[in-house]
Amino acid sequence: MRRIRLSRLVAAPFAWMAQRRWLWWIHTFLRSSLPVRALATMRSTMPKGLRFERSEAWHLIVENVSENSKSYRSQSSVGPGVNVLGYLRGEFGLAESARMYARALIEGGYKVALNNIDLDLPHSWNDRSLDPWISESSPYPNSIVFINPDFFELALKKIGSERSVGHRLIACWFWELETIPEQWHAVIEQVDEIMVASTFVEEAFRRSTDKPILRVPLPVCPMSTSSLERKDFGLEAGKFTFLCMFDFHSSIERKNPFAVIEAFRTAFPPHRTDVSLLIKTSNGQSAVHQLKRLLKAASADSRILVRDDVIPKAHVQALLRCCDAYVSLHRAEGFGLGMAEAMALGKPVIATGWSGNMDFMDAENSIPVQYRLIPIPPGDYPFSEGARWADADVEAAAAAMAKVVEEPGFANRLGKSAAESIRENLSPSRVAEEIHHWLSRPRASGIGIQ
Repeated sequence: MRRIRLSRLVAAPFAWMAQRRWLWWIHTFLRSSLPVRALATMRSTMPKGLRFERSEAWHLIVENVSENSKSYRSQSSVGPGVNVLGYLRGEFGLAESARMYARALIEGGYKVALNNIDLDLPHSWNDRSLDPWISESSPYPNSIVFINPDFFELALKKIGSERSVGHRLIACWFWELETIPEQWHAVIEQVDEIMVASTFVEEAFRRSTDKPILRVPLPVCPMSTSSLERKDFGLEAGKFTFLCMFDFHSSIERKNPFAVIEAFRTAFPPHRTDVSLLIKTSNGQSAVHQLKRLLKAASADSRILVRDDVIPKAHVQALLRCCDAYVSLHRAEGFGLGMAEAMALGKPVIATGWSGNMDFMDAENSIPVQYRLIPIPPGDYPFSEGARWADADVEAAAAAMAKVVEEPGFANRLGKSAAESIRENLSPSRVAEEIHHWLSRPRASGIGIQ
């Protein structure tokens, strides 16, 4: 009885606040302050049966992948040296971005010191792939901090003055709209330089600051992939399977899975049983009402499967490998990592042709979906008053989905072109060299933390 009462006290208000973006700051602060037990009661309100079923292979493969992470070990001795600080053990987008840049620098042989920052955010923290390099030391004069402005000052306090004073402070920040929030301006003044992953984010920051900005794309490193097969994910053999993935912490309105469901059902009438759609989400417990909306939309078609689960990165890579095409009808992206990783594996990608993903997508290596720009409805996204984002053309997306199924030769050519372009343009060596070149230049502004 006590557990039910606590669940109602904790989960219901959080679901209510999650739907009202004007309460975003309060929602974010309270979430980061909740004890683990309270978060567990939030999960108790989740619909049942949403996790992937774990066969014995899941656990055996995780151990093997953890051992394989040692393959990143190298003798770092090149360059001026850089401290990388961020959520290095987190299992969410910003944490993975920090690891990707760190891996590129390590594999390039550059001097790197990694510092994990744990702010007790309500995420999973089980990625140990870079543990051999994580320490409490920040010996180099350059520091790249992978913490967005909403938690940046708290992170600096966590780091401590002895690891930040006198450093050339570079913030790697992501944002998904064309205008940077006014609330971020004071934090921007605390850093020397800004690093961004796409032209879209660069242009947004250039509208708000004259601080030096380095644009360097996320490096898509060759990743360990587990040997899980379609059956391990509950996917039927012989069906052409589309994959759509997102994290509820990243906003269901921005990720727009409902448009993917509509496009799938438009492309394939009910009698087509040779196709399926998997919508893989995570952190549904933070937005149970929205998760139930998604489940209701998907329940109208038995060919659509929804799974809400946080799984190891190697299994995510296996899931991408097991599916046949990737679909993202997002309204805005700072970069679009899921699309880039699917392309790297040679999968045809169908995605809204706007925002950060257009740095690596074009008509030769993917299917950018036409769109129209619309005002963001009040309450759909934080700091979005007067802003706009994309509304993908569902009919065009449906035609693209039908095309990759009906024309396997076309889909294969698209996938091959995708893999080649990602390998060339988002290579870890190229990214590491660009960062090294930037760090070798004189400190630009000298503002930062003194």
